Amino acid sequence: MRSLQGSSEQSQGNENRRKSCYIMSNAEAIRASLIYDSISSTTVCLWGFFLYVVAQIYPPLILVVAFVASKFTSAVYKSNDSGENRRKAWTKMISDPSTCPDWFETPSDISYEESYWVNSRGMCLMSYIMKPAKKKPKAVVMFCHGYSDQSCWSKGAEYRRLVRSGYAVMALEYEGHGRSDGLLVSVPSWSSLISDVSEYMFETSSLHFPTLPLFVAGESMGGAVCHDVSLRCSEIITGSILICPMCAIHSHMKPPPFVISLLYKLVGPPNTLNFFGTLPLAPSKDVGEHAFRLKSKKDLSESHCNYYGRKPRLATARELLDTTDRISSSLSSFDLPFIILHGEADVVTDPELSKRLYDESSSEDKTIKLYEGMWHTLTTGEPDDNIEKVFKDIVEWIDERV
Repeated sequence: MRSLQGSSEQSQGNENRRKSCYIMSNAEAIRASLIYDSISSTTVCLWGFFLYVVAQIYPPLILVVAFVASKFTSAVYKSNDSGENRRKAWTKMISDPSTCPDWFETPSDISYEESYWVNSRGMCLMSYIMKPAKKKPKAVVMFCHGYSDQSCWSKGAEYRRLVRSGYAVMALEYEGHGRSDGLLVSVPSWSSLISDVSEYMFETSSLHFPTLPLFVAGESMGGAVCHDVSLRCSEIITGSILICPMCAIHSHMKPPPFVISLLYKLVGPPNTLNFFGTLPLAPSKDVGEHAFRLKSKKDLSESHCNYYGRKPRLATARELLDTTDRISSSLSSFDLPFIILHGEADVVTDPELSKRLYDESSSEDKTIKLYEGMWHTLTTGEPDDNIEKVFKDIVEWIDERV
């Protein structure tokens, strides 16, 4: 009997909130006609008071303040920051043939169902289940997407390969990602993120696939999610699939140590959030430029209304740094069956840490695949032949354990 402490206690309340979320989402879809930026009235009042004080001191400073404020707000506040606006924009995007590509339509041989799952904090998180349309799946794979990504765009299209190989795929878009509630690409608490994924995975697999083997797959930041979820739910998991996992952020992408120290002082300890933590000001190189081997694949992956395209938020950067420090210092504790797949030319997450995880893990069933010349985004950023090879290796590994 599958068990996960605390999961069943909130089922009825979650169901009621889920119904409310469906109603809310449908109403938004009907009302959606444009997407707009929104800054609170409190913020406007505070700025007005500040400008008044400046005007009393030295009137020309108002022009300087106005110029700085215009640059700051345009960089920090975007119309898709809220989950509500993202859902509106998504509905508008997929309803317009000029912005919804043909490949996005679900093929006839695949059953695809979306739903909003409600977490313990009352937030609506977008989820889906894909499975073969005309046959029973052999196993189910819980897919964990990466930083600033979502499950329902190009990743979802590529993961149809697993469905065509006989597997069901479940996915959850984290708080602040895709169409889920929360400030866009804000990860204020890694602990809450892991709880969300663990509880969703337990509830959904128990309801829809109670007798099937359960695997967890994660890419990049999702690899770290996969690592932590697998350890938390080890009793119900058959194996873990770690794709360029974020066991450590590559030194090429990390800011200097003194900047990291300042970051922690500014935003506070892990799993907390203040105003500074929401600001997209963390010094970091463009992940997208270094993640996709093919620019055409990068453009495709970013051609949707939920695109982030800014520096990491300060609290998110803190959570990712804290998580990678913890994982990289406890590699031997990972004792589940797993496969690692990593591009040797990856400069976003460090392939050397994947090698260390393989060497130091206490698991008796472990496999590693290193791909010469491949970059970070193995399943959506490489030439099609390379993507096919990666999925072939994943399917073969799962098949051997099913």
